Amino acid sequence: MIVLGLHGGVTVNQHEPAAALAINGRIVALCEEERYLRVKSCYGMLPEHSIRACLKMAGIRWEQVDLVVAPGITYDFFADRIRDYLRHLFGSCPRVELVHHQEAHVAAAFYGSGYDEALCLTLDASGDGACGMIASASKGDGIKVLETIPTARSIGYFYTMMTYYLGFTDGDEYKVMGLAPYGEPSVDVSRIIRPAPGGWDFDPHFLRSDPPTRSPFEPTYSPRLAELLGQPNRTPGTPLTQFHKDVARSTQAAFEECLMTLAAEMKAANSGIGNFCYAGGVALNCAANRRLMYSGLFDNVYVSPVASDRGLALGCAYLGAVMSGDSPWQLWDAYLGSSYSDDDIRKELVANSIPFEEVPDGREAAAEMLAQDMILGWYQGRSEAGARALGNRSIVAPCGDEKMRDKVNARIKYREEFRPFAPSALYEDAEAYFRTDGRDLPTMSFTVDALPGKADGIRAVVHADGTARLQTVKSSTNELYYDLISKYKALSDVPVILNTSFNLKGQPIVETPRDAIMTFFGCGLDALVMGNFVVRKPKP
Repeated sequence: MIVLGLHGGVTVNQHEPAAALAINGRIVALCEEERYLRVKSCYGMLPEHSIRACLKMAGIRWEQVDLVVAPGITYDFFADRIRDYLRHLFGSCPRVELVHHQEAHVAAAFYGSGYDEALCLTLDASGDGACGMIASASKGDGIKVLETIPTARSIGYFYTMMTYYLGFTDGDEYKVMGLAPYGEPSVDVSRIIRPAPGGWDFDPHFLRSDPPTRSPFEPTYSPRLAELLGQPNRTPGTPLTQFHKDVARSTQAAFEECLMTLAAEMKAANSGIGNFCYAGGVALNCAANRRLMYSGLFDNVYVSPVASDRGLALGCAYLGAVMSGDSPWQLWDAYLGSSYSDDDIRKELVANSIPFEEVPDGREAAAEMLAQDMILGWYQGRSEAGARALGNRSIVAPCGDEKMRDKVNARIKYREEFRPFAPSALYEDAEAYFRTDGRDLPTMSFTVDALPGKADGIRAVVHADGTARLQTVKSSTNELYYDLISKYKALSDVPVILNTSFNLKGQPIVETPRDAIMTFFGCGLDALVMGNFVVRKPKP
């Protein structure tokens, strides 16, 4: 059976539209609309380009799709609106089924994990009237919902509220997480949220009460929050004080304690299950995921590589496969987006009169430039699904000197100086630099402790608290990227490089060769490697 999973902006606040295609239970494509439209998060938009890209990659016609599945089961007329949209685009529409937003998150995590059975948790701001779901799942019996957490208890809204208070905006929660290590947990937020039976108690009265048409970019906190904390909110763009850093640390600490309280209760009630699957936008908090991983509560912890709403399409495709009688396949990797041939790249370069060199081996050329302390755009293969670049749409650099971190922040990414960068390390060498306990961590879903004796040698990718958001790289998962790091290791004796997403602040990750070229010439990158084509900037 051919199943299309969809998520899109039928309401103004829905974001991260995407499409996923499952054929006989196997996910063959997962595309995000922001990559094609070049609009970050794509609030209120529907996934036309993503649908067409999925069909193209699978080599199928629209008429071959058997079933469309989308979240939104609690919305009136939602299915009718989806049918009308698809009929408008393609002239026809197969059967449409709606599922619960949170169950789609559960499905993305559980079926993607490949586990035979697991406890499952989803946490986000809100979806289908809930902010989370607790479930048990097995390959034989499917997903059994144990509890649906109502939006009034939303820990996602808590974190977003504090994000706005600190002068950031929707989607900037990762900035609070990155700022937290520079502060102390000295700001009392227990009147807002605190650990309690069931995970936590949250007082939603600190949130603004607004109509559903509120713009997602308006602040979410009420005046009561500033009164409680004793200072007005930080005006966006103004300097960060120690108080702001302490608020960030206190927010992160409170969130982690609440999460761990809930996880411990889940384990106590289901002591025989050793696997834990986790999704929802809150699961992007890789620092809290570190607590889960190191806690010993579970034998294995799996966080979906598309944990936020961009992964709803994946979960819907999985649920549709189950409805159709197919057995869902494990998600082996996140390289599920579009790819572009050498001819596509060459045509784009020639059409724009850009000088380039075609080299025998782009990996060799890139490794040599890294060994010369150059910062590169690295563009290869299929684009990654999810919020993190994993070596196909990446900016890469050597990581031995922390000045490189500052250079990439200031000259390339144009973002806040406190923001950390991730290390990509050869899997077999990672344990010599980080506390992995032998785990394979291919999707940057967790921070790990850098080993003190090795941290000084990779200072550009170790954060202020001694942790790093590690990506382990295997040849079996991404041969080109593995070879790049291996060749760099042969030249430098360091099996680790700095990896950050190939985009500028506020923009989506690059999708097409044209996107890569425009971004390259719009920032301070030294060179661009696309396939075996190398582009350098003319010397002044």
